[in-house]
Amino acid sequence: MRTKGLSNLQLKVVGLVLVAVSAVGTAVGLRGLPADLTAADVSRLTVVVLVEAVSWAAIPLYAWLLHWGFVHTTNVARYAGRLAALAVVAEVPYDLATSGRLWDLRSQNPVFALLVSLVVLWALDLLRRGSVRRVGLSILVCVAGVLWLVIFNVGLRLGVMPAGVVLLLFCLVFYFLHSRENTMMTVGGVLGAVALVLPAAGMAVLHFRNEAPGRAHPRYLFYVLYPVVLLAAGLLGRVA
Repeated sequence: MRTKGLSNLQLKVVGLVLVAVSAVGTAVGLRGLPADLTAADVSRLTVVVLVEAVSWAAIPLYAWLLHWGFVHTTNVARYAGRLAALAVVAEVPYDLATSGRLWDLRSQNPVFALLVSLVVLWALDLLRRGSVRRVGLSILVCVAGVLWLVIFNVGLRLGVMPAGVVLLLFCLVFYFLHSRENTMMTVGGVLGAVALVLPAAGMAVLHFRNEAPGRAHPRYLFYVLYPVVLLAAGLLGRVA
């Protein structure tokens, strides 16, 4: 067990800070820009994209935290229920922060991607000791998860970054390679580089993690902070 480095609590804080930077940058930066971004001011749009891109480093961090939670939870169904509730609660604040609208179907908040990823890991865990037929079912489960995220635009950022799909792929890397650290880091780094580079920076941060039990913190603190941060960013975007 790795005992030195960033704790899960510290990884959550880093992830939340990156989400906050992205939410504020998007909410404020996109305000007043035309719907057709090709007609927008290039310099301003570049700043928005750069700020948004920095937040993509959080994708492997959240994928790791989900995998860690899945491995250590005593009740997967209850875990899934918490994520489902958070996804529903966070949708309006997410839409407000990312598009300035109370309801926008062009992109769904990435907590839905966490939920889909958890269900995929759960199904794989039930099938992992099977025959060739079960290997085929495992592949179908992964494909179904990817298709769900693509069809419903889960975590789609600025129309170019399929964050939901990338998050699921990182979860699969961690699920299958957790026992082989170097291979896991290499594959995760390559995946991050292919996924527009910035997620690879998140893998670099993740390399300096520890897996020792940390100090207890309020169990639902980050469940509350996520929609609050999005709502604050959305409101700021309306008045900025």
